[in-house]
Amino acid sequence: MSKMMISRRAFTGGALAAAAAGLTIRFPVATAQEAPKLKGMLATNPKLNGWVKIGPDGAITVFTGRVELGQGVRTAMLQIAADELDVAIDRLTLVSGDTALTPDEGQTAGSQSIHYGGEALGHACADARATLMAAAATAWSSSVDQLTVENGIIKGPNGRAMPYGEAARAVNLVRDVDPTAKRKSQKDYSVIGTSVKRVDIPDKVFGRPTFIQDMRPEGMLFGAVARPPAYGAKLTSAALDVTRAYPAVVKTVVDGSFIGVIGTREEQVRAAAAAIAKASQWTLPGALFGGKPIFDYLKSAADDNKVVHNVGDVAAAQGRAIKASYQRAFQSHASIGASCALAVMQGDELTVWSHTQGVFPLRRELSAALKMAPEKVRVIHAQGSGCYGHNGADDVALDAALLARAVPGRPVRVLWTHEEEMTWEPYSSAMETELQAVLDAEGKVSAWSHTVWSLTHNSRPGSSKEGNNLLSAWYLAEPLPVPKRVNAPLPNGAADRNAVPQGYAFPNQKVTVNHHSVSPIRTSALRTLGAYMNVFSAECFLDEVAAAAGKDPVSFRLAHFADPRLAAVTRKAVEMAGWTPRPAGPRQLSGVVTGTGIAVSRYKNSEAYLAIVATVEVDTKTGDITPISMHCAVDVGHAVSPDGVINQVEGGIIQSTSQTLLEGAKYDDKLITSNSYGSYPIIGFDIAPKVEVAIVQQAGLPPVGAGEASQGPTAAALGNAVADAIGKRVRTIPLTPRNVLEAIRA
Repeated sequence: MSKMMISRRAFTGGALAAAAAGLTIRFPVATAQEAPKLKGMLATNPKLNGWVKIGPDGAITVFTGRVELGQGVRTAMLQIAADELDVAIDRLTLVSGDTALTPDEGQTAGSQSIHYGGEALGHACADARATLMAAAATAWSSSVDQLTVENGIIKGPNGRAMPYGEAARAVNLVRDVDPTAKRKSQKDYSVIGTSVKRVDIPDKVFGRPTFIQDMRPEGMLFGAVARPPAYGAKLTSAALDVTRAYPAVVKTVVDGSFIGVIGTREEQVRAAAAAIAKASQWTLPGALFGGKPIFDYLKSAADDNKVVHNVGDVAAAQGRAIKASYQRAFQSHASIGASCALAVMQGDELTVWSHTQGVFPLRRELSAALKMAPEKVRVIHAQGSGCYGHNGADDVALDAALLARAVPGRPVRVLWTHEEEMTWEPYSSAMETELQAVLDAEGKVSAWSHTVWSLTHNSRPGSSKEGNNLLSAWYLAEPLPVPKRVNAPLPNGAADRNAVPQGYAFPNQKVTVNHHSVSPIRTSALRTLGAYMNVFSAECFLDEVAAAAGKDPVSFRLAHFADPRLAAVTRKAVEMAGWTPRPAGPRQLSGVVTGTGIAVSRYKNSEAYLAIVATVEVDTKTGDITPISMHCAVDVGHAVSPDGVINQVEGGIIQSTSQTLLEGAKYDDKLITSNSYGSYPIIGFDIAPKVEVAIVQQAGLPPVGAGEASQGPTAAALGNAVADAIGKRVRTIPLTPRNVLEAIRA
């Protein structure tokens, strides 16, 4: 790593660092109101040694509460720490997601890891480096301006050198982070902003044990749960005798309506659990949604109805009114690897390994369900197959814990079946939206309203003050209640995420949300929450409004943007795609037709900017849609890891393409019934589009999250491309052949 001069600003900004090094520095006395305070993740995790430790041997360990879900966060955090500490990445050990060791950063979600977690870790590492350099300056009676750092060795005048380990022996890092410590300026970075090799990839490529499903501790037993025949069903009689047919079963656990089986062979344990479930007696609840179609239920039973955004006077706007409604089916995470957990009870202490996205929130929910003190429960993150949202990872952790408690000292592994995952995990809510715009005499939007009907998008552990969000906690003899659901407030929102058209200069705006605090089907977070549907709706509707105005969709957007960064990514995407301004009007509907569509968004109105142009082919006889290409431009501020950003955006495009074209759950009056890839298909290599992503780099601006930026725009670009191809609008996700043919024939 190249030498890096340390500015006086970086040194004098670390008052606590200087004091720890034995220096006397006098500053003007500040009042309590003027005193700087720690912000963000540092405010709740203030201890410096909670973020970085440097041993007397020079070993450096950095800690983060953010966990690896396949998004490359471990690599990015190492890049941040390496640059701020001036050491090579391979000298760092990173610990993430362990309630006994790491900061409590809540959930790894919302594209916030780099924005908030990276800022906190970078600040702590900058403070540590300033502290160590101050120690060397004191020892040498030198000025920090005369010092450099090269791969963890402080170098000074006359050939002097002091390794970090030696400097660490002279300072105290067991203290609060100094809020005045200064990070490097972006021009001084040598690792941040470069594409380094992902640290998590080699083990995965070469098939080494990496995932929680690979863990096989000595003495491990297998566990499985006998699931009820319907959501909310209650056990009246447990048929435990059927386990006699399975000699590998060593114990059954019955706690209220929870039935678990433990044994030495996984296939027998699963078979025994299924046999118990089938032979037992259950009391069944009423039909889902009161027997109503889901969209009727959404619009008739919402109990939390409010205007969440109101600018100007939508009702008073004069001009031509355009109106449209859009619908979206329930959608699953459909993880390729089903949820898994491992737990062991040693004395009065429980350790759980989980691919949860939040080890601390999970610990709180486990502690409540098990009636244990939180300090007696340790949750350690182990990588799973990925999900980007709230799938069954947390639920299976409680399953494993309940069974491990019954066999103290023996680790118990519970791996859900794929069918169990697809039936019992939290789904992303079905939604309906209704949009209305008014065009003035000049053909510009003078009013815009966006109305949402939705179930909850967040029932994660830790999201509710009362009750419990873990599945099996609701079935215990002393059950914890299912919490009432609350829609997260703007600006982030949940059901209404990205419903506010902040990036557009519409003078009159109104957003209304109709939210359900109770739902018969369990729903929670899936990548982007409500933003996927809201961006699909808004950007498809904007195309409809542009057509009504007789305008090209790109030029219409450019004329309405209120944010130049949205315009920049739009221009880049259409340049990449070779966009040709289109005439308005119907298409010739015969054979296979081609269409292009554009969509633009800034995720959460606070994270990454993204524009995408989709090209599709539509078979007008069968209704089949084939995505051909996706040209995308993204702006994440100053990208920490450009290759990581591109990887995240590409993955989001492919996942969103799958959701938009293929994915919609089916259910009967009791349960989700689409519990296999046959009944709930996901995208395959045969129809995956060509994807090209370009980063619009914004040097000097802070980095923001990229992981969820492409989800909504991809859906809308596909919807607009299909409309361009067939001259008709398909307003229901997924855009199935049936829906396409119905639109053509309408």
